[in-house]
Amino acid sequence: MSDSKSYRARAVRQLARVLVLGQVLSGLLVSAGHAAPVTNLSVMSFNIWVNGGTSLPQCIEAIRTSGADLVGLQECSAATAQTIANSLGYYVHAVSGVSIVSRYPIAHAPAVQGGSAVAVELSPGQRVYLFNCHLAAYPYGPYSMREGRDQAFVLNQEQQTRMPALNLLLNSMAPYLAGNSPCFLTGDFNAPSHLDYVNYPWPTSLAPLQAGLVDSYRALHPTNRLYPSAFTFNDPGITWTPRVDEEPNGAFDRIDFVYNSDNDGATAVFSTELDARNSVNPWPSDHRAVLTRFSLTPPTLFAQATQPFPANGATDVSTTTLSWLTGSNAVSHDVYFGATSPGTFQTNTTNSTISLPLLTPGATYYWRVDERTSGGAITGAVWSFTVRNHRLYEWTFSQADLTPALGNGVMSYADGAATSNLTSFGTSDGVAVPHINGQPTRYLRVPAFSATGNGLHVTLTGTTPNGGGVYLNRYTLIWDVLIPGSIGWTPLFNTNPQNANDADFYIDSTGRLGISPIGYAATPLVAANTWNRIAFTADLAAGTASYFLNGNRIFTGSASLDGRHSLYSDADAGPDLLLFNEGDTSGVYTHAALLSAFAVTDRAMTAAEIQALGGANDLGIFNRALPPVRIRRDGASLHLEWNAMAGVRLQRTSTLAPAGWEDLPGTDGTNAYAEPLGPTGGFYRLAR
Repeated sequence: MSDSKSYRARAVRQLARVLVLGQVLSGLLVSAGHAAPVTNLSVMSFNIWVNGGTSLPQCIEAIRTSGADLVGLQECSAATAQTIANSLGYYVHAVSGVSIVSRYPIAHAPAVQGGSAVAVELSPGQRVYLFNCHLAAYPYGPYSMREGRDQAFVLNQEQQTRMPALNLLLNSMAPYLAGNSPCFLTGDFNAPSHLDYVNYPWPTSLAPLQAGLVDSYRALHPTNRLYPSAFTFNDPGITWTPRVDEEPNGAFDRIDFVYNSDNDGATAVFSTELDARNSVNPWPSDHRAVLTRFSLTPPTLFAQATQPFPANGATDVSTTTLSWLTGSNAVSHDVYFGATSPGTFQTNTTNSTISLPLLTPGATYYWRVDERTSGGAITGAVWSFTVRNHRLYEWTFSQADLTPALGNGVMSYADGAATSNLTSFGTSDGVAVPHINGQPTRYLRVPAFSATGNGLHVTLTGTTPNGGGVYLNRYTLIWDVLIPGSIGWTPLFNTNPQNANDADFYIDSTGRLGISPIGYAATPLVAANTWNRIAFTADLAAGTASYFLNGNRIFTGSASLDGRHSLYSDADAGPDLLLFNEGDTSGVYTHAALLSAFAVTDRAMTAAEIQALGGANDLGIFNRALPPVRIRRDGASLHLEWNAMAGVRLQRTSTLAPAGWEDLPGTDGTNAYAEPLGPTGGFYRLAR
């Protein structure tokens, strides 16, 4: 729990955010050889205070002298983790904020939400899993207690701030906790434990126990005193903080943990906190480390391949590799994989992992590993998994509110009534507000926001980190937008939902699209009082971002993985981006805008796909097929019927040259309309 860690990544990141899984692996397992089973394993959790606190060499020496075999690191960049691993001769899973280093080979890194994870091969047929997390720092429960907040307030704050990410991680762990291999969870939880308090059910410590984990330190120190009264900085077990100068409120607590799964062969035999009293001096971090030594019972070895990754039957899978636990006498492995069971033969390998081709979103795949032994082949079980689908979200404002037209995303007013009272909904009249392609369109109007709290929040429900980083690194944003009056600075989106910094994509004062870190389009192309379709595509895994206007790519520049232009996802609590506002109050950098449609998808669409969408459309961006209209005469009346759809309305025109479509009142969201037969004919259509 330190102020510095909340600001270290970049100012644009919200304070209360959690870093999650990345994909950088070094020292990947090739062959475990024939080493004897490991019977003692030391696991450490270590927040190293923004890449090494007062001394990175001292942090490294603390790990070395502790004898730790597996270390969950917090506040440690990927580059720093690589340095630590190189110095120790360890393997590394380098993930910004939640890296892991291991004395033993890393077989693979399971894709998890809310933290990071590795599968570690201790010996042939002996595997353990380490999960690591760093929960949000603020608001901090012990501070709220000292401010006089009651227990209900503090526990609700914990549920809102830290539990979303922890629940995601525990859900990701569930298939591994259900298996036979030991699982460990390390982390800076930024919250105390209910085991250290009298009648204070801190949810962040209850949840791991309910998931089947054991608090290894507390299991070995059951008689440590409880709160109240307040702990002192050097009470047994306290990890925040050995530095009294870093804690102005006198809130000292045990907030760093090593958990282990129960009843699968890992038994804690020793656990302690580390600082200058029993490790390197001076101690380099504002957190004490936690070290637990476990006795391991060697597993029963099976002749077949077991413990598939992805887990058998897993859904919503995003992976580029397959991995398994080898059979007891295997000398090589025949791997089958494909869209039909049991898959087709792919390769014979001595590795226990293989790379996959590009997988089809939403598809189910089957695979099998047959173990080759000196006595012949042992046929494996058939496993399957289903690949996650790309998410698609769209808002068209056809119901004069923020209801989504596609997907289950959420658009909301960033500061509630303040923004709601500033915005309005309307329909183009072809005069004051031009139609789109000659057709009326519904729109949301936003003003030039003046308060930093104003704006529209967007939550991309169901998204997960992608592109090999800890945030959403592949995505596409599309606006059908009109700038009324004259062109001026218009912020289109801000990756910091709290608007604590500049926005991340603009129309500038001349009509150019862009942002300085990526670049601006060379030519001012956005005209006032004109509907334009603007698209921003990000493939930060490839290091690029592109801008499109009315289907045409007008600029491509560089943008970094997990950098300024990455988006939050469901792995982070709260909304994921902000529209139409920015935090620079040194000048006027906001502008009124009319938004006819807004869409997001969690992939980088291709230039051809963007071109196929073309320019702004009165029906929206990702048009859905509208239902057919059935028409019949009943005496002197004309009756029209169709399958009702939210936001779909009936329109009429007396001529198609040119068409002057008008909404028929009372048809929005209904399924029928009737009117008297007139002396002249007419034309009807459904519109969204």
